[in-house]
Amino acid sequence: MTLESLGAWLIKCNPRITPIAPMRAAGEAKPSWCVADNYRSRLMQPEHRVLFWVSAHPDRGLWGAGRVIGKVAGEDGDLHVPVHIRLFSEPVRAAQLFSVPELRTMEAFRSPQQSNPSWVSTAELALIDPLLPST
Repeated sequence: MTLESLGAWLIKCNPRITPIAPMRAAGEAKPSWCVADNYRSRLMQPEHRVLFWVSAHPDRGLWGAGRVIGKVAGEDGDLHVPVHIRLFSEPVRAAQLFSVPELRTMEAFRSPQQSNPSWVSTAELALIDPLLPST
């Protein structure tokens, strides 16, 4: 994964840990998400695209899209990234994405337990974009 191959960051949310009802009511994801202290979080920059993936839910899939709005910050390995992510009125379900053969190898499918941030490639994003509702 490099900045040249990056289409968008993928922020994953497990609703068993982070309640999604308040985010749905607000129409947007919470403004800051934990990210692992690794090379990926060091690559995250303001204006990078972000997709919001909800796991462990009957409607698992992409629930929103937005942008990184600030630098990753924190202390002692407890890092957060500020984002602005509008939620879709209806998610793009994992089954719909998985029906596109080229998306079956997306990191969200291959490594669902991996820490934030995950990512999609430019080629994957080109296939995902037409499936996304407007926010």
